[in-house]
Amino acid sequence: MPLPDMMAAVLAMDESVLDVDQVENLIKFCPTKEEMELLKGYTGDKENLGKCEQLMKVPRVESKLGVFSFKIQFLSQVTEFKKSLKTVNSACEEVRKSIKLKIMKKILFFG
Repeated sequence: MPLPDMMAAVLAMDESVLDVDQVENLIKFCPTKEEMELLKGYTGDKENLGKCEQLMKVPRVESKLGVFSFKIQFLSQVTEFKKSLKTVNSACEEVRKSIKLKIMKKILFFG
């Protein structure tokens, strides 16, 4: 993918251009703060740098990539959370309606 398209997709947080795996890989290979400081002092041709190093032209790129990754994964995480919540709610409902537990409660109350 050409660098200008990648930068535009990161800035726009466009899920149709970059998927979660690509964003995670960009985060993984994104230069650290120390490396960015070294790259700022680089006087050679910046086109010879890798795409991740060239992405440092985007302000706060690491933070933006993290937010982008969260945005992409948010709906699936909410769906998984809802499934888990339904399971817990149905288990609680079964405990509330259990006749055996109501009998045990009365036995313990009188005992």
